[in-house]
Amino acid sequence: MPSCIKRPFLSLALLLVLATESAVASVTIGSGSVVNFADGTFDLGCQDLAIAGQATGTAETLRSIVNLIISSGGGLAPGAGSIWLGGDFANAGTFVPGTSRVNIVDTCGNGISRVSGATNFYEFAVASNSGKQLMLPAGATQTVSHALTFLGVTGKLLNIVSSVTGTKALLTVSPAATQMIGYVNARDNDASGGATIAPGTPAQYHSVDSGGLINWFGGINGGGGVMAQAPLLGTAGRLILLLGFLFFAADVRCKSRGEMQR
Repeated sequence: MPSCIKRPFLSLALLLVLATESAVASVTIGSGSVVNFADGTFDLGCQDLAIAGQATGTAETLRSIVNLIISSGGGLAPGAGSIWLGGDFANAGTFVPGTSRVNIVDTCGNGISRVSGATNFYEFAVASNSGKQLMLPAGATQTVSHALTFLGVTGKLLNIVSSVTGTKALLTVSPAATQMIGYVNARDNDASGGATIAPGTPAQYHSVDSGGLINWFGGINGGGGVMAQAPLLGTAGRLILLLGFLFFAADVRCKSRGEMQR
């Protein structure tokens, strides 16, 4: 056995391999485990990743995840890695963002993605061509420090809602962060803690203000029912942008299997 793989992690290493080839329901990092994904690429084959112990990485790619679950007492510090999931991002533990990117996409999803807990993201991206619903937790704050992407497509808007209708979820975007917003239907969200999200009118973003918004679309406290009339980009430009985002996950090449250490 190579010295970089300690005995307690042999079972996890096997799970990471077998998850793409079997009916394993989830890959679990137990509460007594410490795992370093290093710069490896791990395809979970549309399984959950449940973290009750401690997981770190440097420039890893974790893809084809259904739900990412960080339990109380668990922690994930992905460094400069990228994470791709299609279901829920549930954080009841500790997430140290580093310079990582969390991507919620259609692959391995079921039409709705729920975020729970309060999380600081470096880059947070949600892109869908199926009309996905992104449900943010009412009363909890998600913070984005470097880049925010909310992107749907014509006729299939990305729906951004609160977990409790009429009670706002909180989203704080750094004034220094870049934004890529287009084809969204947003309601019940308070962004007053940071930069205005999608500054301008909904029409400029081909989006819908469904009410209950603060510091969205020029900072207006949205009254709802405003339908966009003009896109940010031409049709070809939007298509290229979305395809480039979605196909990146499918085209990532395996770099290494990472390093697992006690």
